[in-house]
Parts: sequence; structure tokens; C-alpha cells
Amino acid sequence: MTYLEFHLFFLLPPLLLLLLWARPRPPRVWAYLLMPLIALLYTTPWDNYLVWRGVWGYPEGKVLLRLGYVPLEEYLFFLLQPLLTGALLFRLAQTPPPGGPGLARVAGGGVWLLLAASGVILLALGERFLYLGLILAYFAPVFVLQWAYGGDLLWAWRRPLLLGVGLPTLYLWVADGWAILREGIWWIAPRYTLGLKAFGLPLEEMVFFLFTNLAVVQGLLLAWHPEALRRLR
Repeated sequence: MTYLEFHLFFLLPPLLLLLLWARPRPPRVWAYLLMPLIALLYTTPWDNYLVWRGVWGYPEGKVLLRLGYVPLEEYLFFLLQPLLTGALLFRLAQTPPPGGPGLARVAGGGVWLLLAASGVILLALGERFLYLGLILAYFAPVFVLQWAYGGDLLWAWRRPLLLGVGLPTLYLWVADGWAILREGIWWIAPRYTLGLKAFGLPLEEMVFFLFTNLAVVQGLLLAWHPEALRRLR
């Protein structure tokens, strides 16, 4: 299986089925279509750096061509993952709830700020902390902003938040495990990881999918909440 075939088998079929099931309403579609572009722009420099450092890579014959250090199929993944996760969220997040306690904005922002600082510290501890440190240092600041801006809204919408993050993350863990362990479509360098694994997947790889889905779901929930839009105005 090639990387393109991975998309055709694991991402496109469930995406189309979820869109048919969700029947998205027009007012929410603009944010749904904008999210993949944001993900592409934000993740591209980070991903190119990881491949350049050798944290992960792609064997010859598994990809079509490379743009920079990253194959074309990887850029497609940046677009398809938010679409897949967001398609499920259409069904999970129906009527926006009223805002929760204002303390959630302070507490949530504070927790993610500590994790962002932890990522910076890990980067200084040596090679085996590199992958995890890069994940925390690059993505946690996004969550600081999201929770400081609308943590009370995210807390009030915690059921679709948990399900919207958890279900796609579990699915992508399975797909990622198949791609790495069974098909060898990409590889993770052991020297840049802690060596902790679950079902053959490195801990860092699992955190990566968790954080990317978290960024998508929280961003969409805030974009879809009338109170968040009122604050923006």
C-alpha cells in the first residue's frame, strides 16, 4: 500500500459517509472548509522540520513526489484529517449550549500554558525528548489561545468535544498503526522518542493525533458558537 492508497482506503470512504450522514447546514460550512486550510498553513513548517531532522520519514516507492521535505500525500492528509473530524462533529454538536463557568477560561488556559512550557523544556533535555517536545511546544500555545478566549464555551460543549476528539483519534490510531506496522508507509525514528508504546504505536505518535484533532474540534466548536462570534466582533 502506498501513501495515496492509504488516503483512498482509510480517509476518503469514512469522510464521504460522514458527510452524507451529517448533511451539514450552510451557516457552519464556511468554518468547516476554512479549517483544513488553517491546518495546512500551520502544520507545514512544523512537519517539514520534523522530516528534515529525521524524526519521521517515508520509504522510496511509497510516495509520489516531495514538496520541500514532505511528500504531496502528507499535505493531502493535512486537508483530509480536519474534514474527516469536522464531518463527525456536524452530528455531535447540534444546539450551542449557554456558556459555562468563566473560571474555565483561566484554568484551561493555565493548564495548556504549563504544557507549552513543558514542551520547551523537553526540547532542551536531549534527542529522545525531541518529538514529544515539538508536539507540546508547537500545539499547546494554540490551545492556550482557544481556552483563554472561549474555555467556558468549550466546557459547556464538553460532550461533543470529548466524542469529537476521541472517536476520530481512536480511528486514526488504528489507521496509523496499520500504515507503520503493516505497510511501512512511514516510519518513526526511535532515537527521537521515549520508547513508550501502546499496541506498537509510539506514545508521541498517539499524542500527535490527539492534539491535531483537539485543535480542529475546539476551533470548530468556537467558530460555531454564537457567543464566540459575538466576542470576536
